[in-house]
Amino acid sequence: MGGRADTFPPTQLAMIRILVMTALLALSAVLAGCGLSASAASGTPVPAVKVIASGLNQPKKLTIAPDGSLIVALSGDGKAPSSCKNGDQRSCLDRSGAIDEVSTSGRLTKLLSGLPSVSSGPKDPQATGPVEARVVGGDLEVLFQDTVINAKTGKEIYGTAGALLDDLVAFSKSGRDVKAHFGPFEARNNPDHGAGTDVAYGDDFAIDSDPYSFVPYRGGYAVADAGANDLLFVSRTGKVSVLAVFPTIGERAAAGTYGSTQKHAIKAQAQAVPSAVAVGPDGALYVGELGGTPFGVGKSDVYRVVPGHKPAVYARGFTAIGDIAFDPEGRLLVLELDREGLNDPGLNDGHPASGAIIRIARDGKQTLVVSSRLDFPTALVVARDGYAYVSAAGTTSADSGHGGEIIQIKLS
Repeated sequence: MGGRADTFPPTQLAMIRILVMTALLALSAVLAGCGLSASAASGTPVPAVKVIASGLNQPKKLTIAPDGSLIVALSGDGKAPSSCKNGDQRSCLDRSGAIDEVSTSGRLTKLLSGLPSVSSGPKDPQATGPVEARVVGGDLEVLFQDTVINAKTGKEIYGTAGALLDDLVAFSKSGRDVKAHFGPFEARNNPDHGAGTDVAYGDDFAIDSDPYSFVPYRGGYAVADAGANDLLFVSRTGKVSVLAVFPTIGERAAAGTYGSTQKHAIKAQAQAVPSAVAVGPDGALYVGELGGTPFGVGKSDVYRVVPGHKPAVYARGFTAIGDIAFDPEGRLLVLELDREGLNDPGLNDGHPASGAIIRIARDGKQTLVVSSRLDFPTALVVARDGYAYVSAAGTTSADSGHGGEIIQIKLS
């Protein structure tokens, strides 16, 4: 499927019934496919896992504020759409998006509310909207996903009602300032040239933008655009340029993957769908990819990006990467949304997703850190004291849309 990372947008939801997401694999097969050490399967102490906040409205990315509190983007509830567009996918806009501050003891403070949020309506409450927020220089800077952009102009489909969708915006006491518009850049440049656009949707979705993660970098910002399959740089003046374009992922698509007209298994080129970006201790950028349809187990990689050079694979063999972070010792942690892949049949049956955190040592060895109590986790941050924080149920929340949690994990 196309390069959407939704909660992850409607084009992918039609295929996988999740955010963005066969028979269940035995644990030994998963470990072998992901290159995990034997100690990860047994004998490794299970970290303490504690829910510090619950009842959240589809939490996405987490960041740590200068005072040590957590900033969480809440994408919306999808309960009461005020404006809907009908086409191949029903798309409804409301104002249920928000940004909350969460203390490490679980105290919630509302920072922003009434932000644009898009869903398919009450029958499918998964929402897109604000996806990540950071305190930068005293401002609260917020990245917004989109729904579907106009292929010619790159503008989102709601006009003024959808203002801020597909933008990076700074909120301050004096108002708000749009730092960058990503849709128009995609429409003008289309850096990946639509590579990997699948047979189900064709070239109509070659122009696609879904900014999903950002980080301050070299005086500006590095932004992972999951729809465009690239890593972008936003300068101090708001100029957008390309840091990297990510290659497609070779997969085997079983019969029916792309609809009933696909009678036989085929070789497919899934899109990368970069879903997370972080600055490493070496100053390079690291990018995790979700991957696209058919969302194969063990097909997602982490890339290392140095401006001016092609992206290089840093670690392989992950499944549906939702986020990445570095621990205090400089080791990379990878958050998987569901170890069984985004086509996990259990999701359609209402079972929790089997999310996981995997640590990569400097010699490349991978160790499973935790895989319990992580139901479709969408974000990972690590504090200086070694505690990790994860947002869970970020897309497949209860029907009300308010099933999200913030989980504290004591790393060993």
